[in-house]
Amino acid sequence: MLNKKESALMRVIYKKTTKNKGMCLIRPVDLMTGISYGIDFKAEDLEPTIKALVYDEYIDFVESDKKGDFYYCITLLKKGFAFQRSEEQRIRARRSSIITKILLALLGAAVTIVLTRVIAPLIFK
Repeated sequence: MLNKKESALMRVIYKKTTKNKGMCLIRPVDLMTGISYGIDFKAEDLEPTIKALVYDEYIDFVESDKKGDFYYCITLLKKGFAFQRSEEQRIRARRSSIITKILLALLGAAVTIVLTRVIAPLIFK
């Protein structure tokens, strides 16, 4: 399972690479601008996070120099293509967990009301 920084970076990479058959040539600055400002992601976190994604076999990564600019050549691997599906499953699981907790809270409130308003007056006359 990916941590918050890896997920944020993987979302950007997934969007960029799926437009071009699973490959992209992208500058580090473009990767950083695609990450949400709500996530504490610094420029020095970029390289270790990419290496972690390579290690976890989500992407293949090559550094290149094109016309004096520094670029990353990123290719999605099997896990990388499955990233969107796993994100959707994670969101679905979180949503069902929240709904279950809300329903249990409502059930607890209903039981409390029934016990205090209906059963307690019958027992303690």
